[in-house]
This record gives sequence, C-alpha cells and structure tokens, in this order.
Amino acid sequence: MNVKPRILVLTLSFGSGHLRASQTIAKELKHLAPGAQVAVIDALERCRWWFYAFYAAPYWLMVRYFPRAWRRLFETRVTNRHARTAPEWAFRAGCAQVFEAIRQVNPDAIVAVEVAACEMAAIAKREGFTAARLISVITDHEAEPVWVKDEVDAYAVADEGVREQLILWGAPGNKIEVTGIAVDGSFAIKGRQQDSPSNSSSKPLVLLMGGGMGPTRMDRVAEGLCKSGEPMRIVAVTGHDRRVQKRLSRVRAHAPVSLQVVGWADDVASLMRAADLLITKPGGVTISEAALCGLPAVLFDSLPGPEESNAARLASSGAALITRGVEETIEAAISLLRDEQARRDMSLKARQFASPYAAVSIARIILDNGYLPTQVARTRTA
Repeated sequence: MNVKPRILVLTLSFGSGHLRASQTIAKELKHLAPGAQVAVIDALERCRWWFYAFYAAPYWLMVRYFPRAWRRLFETRVTNRHARTAPEWAFRAGCAQVFEAIRQVNPDAIVAVEVAACEMAAIAKREGFTAARLISVITDHEAEPVWVKDEVDAYAVADEGVREQLILWGAPGNKIEVTGIAVDGSFAIKGRQQDSPSNSSSKPLVLLMGGGMGPTRMDRVAEGLCKSGEPMRIVAVTGHDRRVQKRLSRVRAHAPVSLQVVGWADDVASLMRAADLLITKPGGVTISEAALCGLPAVLFDSLPGPEESNAARLASSGAALITRGVEETIEAAISLLRDEQARRDMSLKARQFASPYAAVSIARIILDNGYLPTQVARTRTA
C-alpha cells in the first residue's frame, strides 16, 4: 500500500445504519493512518433515477407494505444461493458514476459496507477498473450468499455465526475475521450527559427509533405509551421519514407523559446515553450502538432476514426483549420502566455484548499491507 493510501468506502444507504458504519470506519482509518485519503461514497446518491426505481424503491415498498414478500425474496436468495441481487449490466449502467469514481480515485483498498457495494466493487475488479484490495464489512448478524465473491480479499463480520455462514457458502475461512459491528466511540463514553434530556426531570426517558418503514408504526407505539399513564418522557426520532414524523405530530401526550418528536438527530449518542430505555427496530448498527451505551432495548416487529437475527442475538444475551405488535411492545416497555433492577441487569448484559474495538479491528484489516502505525494501534486498543 502507498505511503498515503487511497481508500474508498462504498455503501448504499438503505436506512442510515450502513452510512453510519461507513463514516465510523472512515473516521478510524483517518485516525490510524493520518496520511490516508479516505472517501465515503453512497451509491444511491449517484445512481440514475431508473436504477433507484428498479432496485431501491421495490425494497422500500416491500418492507413498508408487503413484508411477507420481502421474506420470500430474501429466503429465496439464501436457499438458492443467488450470486447477485441485480444483473451486472444494471449496476454498470445504473451506477456508472460509482465505477467512474473508482477509476478516477484508483484506490488501494475498497471497503464494501452493503451487499450491493460488494457486488459493484467485485465487478470493478473483474473488469479491470481497479486492482484494489476489497474488504467486505457485514453490519448485521446474518449474511447471504451474494457476499461471497472470489474478488473479496477479506471479510469483517459481526459474529462467529456469520463467519460460519460465509464458509458454508464457499468463502475461505482464513479471509474472515470476527470484529463486531463498527460503532462510533462517542457511544462508549461513560456516565450521563449533564445537559441531556435525562436530567430535566426524574421521569425515565424512553427513546423511540425506527419503525416508519415497517408494519408496526412508531405513532401507534407512542400513542399507546402516552395513554398508559406511566410517568415517562418520550423522545421519538424519525430520521428522514416525514410520513411517520407527521403522524407522530398528531399524537397528544398528557401528564405524567411527555412526547418530543424530532426528525434527523445528529447526536444519537447523546440521546442513547441519556435514555433509560430504547424501543426500536433492530438494525445491526442501532443495536450495536445501544449495546455500547449499555441501553436496555425493546425490539419490535423485526423485518424478515437480518433484523430477525439481530434481534435474536441481542435478546439471547439478555440485553433486549423481542415483541410483536403494538400492544406487546407497549406492555414490555411499561414493565421495564417499572422494574429498575431488570433494566440494570439488561444494561450490564448489553455492555458485555458490545464490541467497543470493532472499528479499530476493521481499520487494521483494511490497512493490512504494513502501513498501520504500530504505536498508534497500541494506544487505540489499550
């Protein structure tokens, strides 16, 4: 690798988790290798309209309105060991700007933080656009056969179960390292934020996230909590989903319950550190962030596939409860709010589940050609 390595982190922003993981990895790379030129590319921001309509929009329609159809599609891809999620020509024509960026940057390494990003990077290597090392980073506790490509030089995976899946599908075991899921170090800061919402009153803070795209709606969960009469402060983070933000704005809270609705939150770490309980859909990055904060979680209506595996892994550690449907979600949340000892136990188990050095481990894999500054690496992992 060059003295100043060029590294391209490639992802597709299906939700914000992949992008957050990509940014975390890029940040760690710049810390460990200050001379590195690191760029993060979201292929969905650079694709042609027809590619988005053909590739991304059907996914959102399925998970929002037809989750059973998404289950059938995902299970078919796994059972039949599909080698691609779309034809190569569709990636080449629909994401032409991504391939041009690869050619222009001429990276020493490409980091694929989403399955289609792995497909595009592999195509670029096969067709001579690049000779870069390709590192695939899997940000869920379940993979699928499409990840297994001859062009991949290394895999960074969430746990041993994912490693075994990849080996079953033909990936060489010596290319796979169990790192955990990359989470920004700000989630690991111990103690409460003195200026956080948690300190504005003695009522527990419930952080409600995700769910705008799935069969269980955040507004119905919030409405049920507001009607419960249980003292709490609810902060609902809707991200870029204006539809669910509008629905939540119509929910009315009365004492002893309060509800604050926010859209995109730049500092999720502060919110998680301040919260007493998280209610969320179990994206791989989100549950890893919560675990690093030691935040007990109620996981509602997981999408078929990786989200179900994410939920099962966190719940089996004792750090979360899995619920199905609005009423069950509300009941579980209220039960935990009334049981401080249960929340403390779950918080401890969440921290045991966490992988605080995942981003460092992934950056080391990427910088595997001898550039990694030994002294810096030793400091970061001490």
